[in-house]
Amino acid sequence: MAMAMALMPAALPAQVPIPSPPPLSGGGPHDLPPVGVEDQYGRPEPRDLADIANSGNAYQKQNVRVRGRLDDLAPNRFLMLTDGAERVMLVTFFDSDYREIAVLMGLEVEVTGILRRIPGRQKRVPCHGGTYVESKCEDWSLPELPDKELGWPEQSITLLTISDRGKGLPRKETRGLADAGIDAAAADGKPVRAIGQFRGANLCKDLPESSRRDPLDWVLQTTEGPVWVTGRRPAGKGFQLDPAYRADTNRWLEVRGKVLILDSVRYLKASNVALIARPEDAEPASCPP
Repeated sequence: MAMAMALMPAALPAQVPIPSPPPLSGGGPHDLPPVGVEDQYGRPEPRDLADIANSGNAYQKQNVRVRGRLDDLAPNRFLMLTDGAERVMLVTFFDSDYREIAVLMGLEVEVTGILRRIPGRQKRVPCHGGTYVESKCEDWSLPELPDKELGWPEQSITLLTISDRGKGLPRKETRGLADAGIDAAAADGKPVRAIGQFRGANLCKDLPESSRRDPLDWVLQTTEGPVWVTGRRPAGKGFQLDPAYRADTNRWLEVRGKVLILDSVRYLKASNVALIARPEDAEPASCPP
């Protein structure tokens, strides 16, 4: 089967797609699948950064498209978008996103995301079967907002996409699988882009069932063999595959994430999942009953 897995460059790809927060075990706030962002907040509308920074209350909970310079707000924690003296905080879905997005620091970028005012001291309130900070309960499909600190801007954008406007340094070319395989990717800790056939919740018995680490993990068949995909459901913008539905095993996915090898079993901690057409040189694998 000719499927491809190629290493991503250290820099961020041209655009980071809309995130789909992973479900977490243990009753965490991502246990339920998030509502489609555009269904809930609308399509992104172009706005000036100055309007958002100074009149952001008029655009609360809107999906906005904004341009500016990517700068640091709180090192290793939060980034911001700036245009001269105007500033808006950027909130990411996961802590690890800071490191991946920070490679664009100092460049002119375009972002889309949900505008929300940074709250003061938040209370923890009951919602969705647990107790969470107020901003999480108000917008369950988005990450919670931090309490405002001295010197921070008034408004924040919860980041959905970020694109380099092409005014920065040229990007490095992606290394191919011939240069480094999945084991090397696990060793160096760099993200990979894996293309493979969806195998559902191990419906084709590609991996020992005992090696599943989370009930929501699913299998992707790649040229490097099958891997457990963890951290994201097999769903994204415009599609949602069913890990229990055998007919969905004829679908192909591109999964971005980092490779982990635990007890000789390979896992792909996904940051994004996209539905793709079957590559022309790839032969689908059968799925025995």
